[in-house]
Amino acid sequence: MSELRYPFASRVSNLIPSPLREQAKHVQTADDYIKLTYGYPSNQAFPIEKLAKLSDKIYRQHAVEFMQYGETEGIPKLREQLKSRLHQYQNLDVVSNDILITSGSTQGMDLVFKIFVNEGDTVLTEEQTFIGAVNAIKSYGGHAQGLPFDMTSGCIDTEALEATLSADTAHRIKLLYLIPTFQNPIGTSMSLEKRQEVYDICQKHQVMIYEDDPYGDLLYSDIESIPKIKSLDTTGIVIYAGSFSKILAPGSRLGYLLAPKKVFDKLVLVKQVADSFANLYWQYLASQLIDDYDFNEHIAYLRQLYKVKADAMVGALRKYATKDMTFVVPDGGYFISVKLNDDIDSNAFYDALDQRHVGVIPGNVMSAAGQGYERYFRLNFTLPSVEEIETGIQRIAQAAAVSKVKQ
Repeated sequence: MSELRYPFASRVSNLIPSPLREQAKHVQTADDYIKLTYGYPSNQAFPIEKLAKLSDKIYRQHAVEFMQYGETEGIPKLREQLKSRLHQYQNLDVVSNDILITSGSTQGMDLVFKIFVNEGDTVLTEEQTFIGAVNAIKSYGGHAQGLPFDMTSGCIDTEALEATLSADTAHRIKLLYLIPTFQNPIGTSMSLEKRQEVYDICQKHQVMIYEDDPYGDLLYSDIESIPKIKSLDTTGIVIYAGSFSKILAPGSRLGYLLAPKKVFDKLVLVKQVADSFANLYWQYLASQLIDDYDFNEHIAYLRQLYKVKADAMVGALRKYATKDMTFVVPDGGYFISVKLNDDIDSNAFYDALDQRHVGVIPGNVMSAAGQGYERYFRLNFTLPSVEEIETGIQRIAQAAAVSKVKQ
């Protein structure tokens, strides 16, 4: 009997598994494996005691509401709380835009690509970007086209952006997907001047901008927070995406989109098809947390927690690894990007890392094109302990030292 051939749709044929989840299967048996891979929060980041008290409270006050079907847009109170915070702290327009609560920020991305991307369309991204966005674009038959990116300034090449949007094929470009604040995987932020320049170019060519901002609250340096691109939006071309995963708990699967009302209406329609509504229990829990506690105090705690870890990783890299690699010091977020020197054999390096039980994310995995960044890798500092960071960087330095190209 011949093997059954499943009639999969063409849109899933070029999707690749999450490298993080694949690596998780590989490392489960290694007790000394140091995970500098995952974009996970610290286990010390969760406000467990507060949430435990609030859970009892919302069970008594809202049990029927969160056990029933809910509104696709999200519970009204949480939406209003988010609007208030976005207007107060980010100066975002919450009158001509509306908020949709999503089942994590990844779903928000998926919904946006679903309403804009047709087979053969292009979404522009940074050359190095979030692999989940690339896969979401591909899932609708789209093409992710990376633009040159300056790691120091944290900005795409605006001349390349202008040239790309002026080309004859530009009519197939639907969106520009950006992580302008504490970029993943680089960790740097785009200046206000560059944000305005990017916005002006996209506005001129009538191209939508998807501003992905999961790390925006996690600032570790003394610099002032840079205004969001959405705060510059006077014509309705920017969709702003936020998340509770990095500041509350990824298990909540809560994200949100702030979008122009005509876009919002379409997003509501496709979310109704996708899953009807986001988890109601967590919506009520998040809303009650904002109500009963100082949420800014919680964010301040996260900043301090992660600053210690970021400083530890930067210090360890400077202490052990500067002979064989360079890196970008982040202003915030979850990650540090590292580049191997030219005299390091990148294939040998990754083999040596595997032998030393250290996990990193290779640059090609974070590339829109899937290639060209063999010498780069991403490190996460939020999940591991300070001790694991120190040991992990020592092992990385050892792996580089034994992977030099023979002259």
